[in-house]
Amino acid sequence: MLLLGASIFFLGACEQKNRIDDLKDFIEKIKNEGSSYTEKQWEEANEEFSKLLEKIESYEDLTTEELQEVAKLQGEYAANAFKNQAGEALEKAGAVIDGFLEGLSGDDKEDAEKEEER
Repeated sequence: MLLLGASIFFLGACEQKNRIDDLKDFIEKIKNEGSSYTEKQWEEANEEFSKLLEKIESYEDLTTEELQEVAKLQGEYAANAFKNQAGEALEKAGAVIDGFLEGLSGDDKEDAEKEEER
């Protein structure tokens, strides 16, 4: 009977630990691969992340430690997503700004050339 009780306790502990393991694995994957994701892959990753959180939030008996771990993982995901997605957006914005500035400086050169011709 004692052995059976210990087995049930162990299985229960493993089940609780496994409840957030999928999220941990997903975050690790994002850390390793996220920098090469396309916009579409980020959309899919965000969707998967939301589904994993919904699954975890469906558990009504999460421990304080599990809740803290989930919050930490959410922060890690947000940081990685922002770093990678914002970095790409900033690169695009930088290219637009460079083009804009080039256009402005090109106008100045044209104006200066026109002045010299006169």
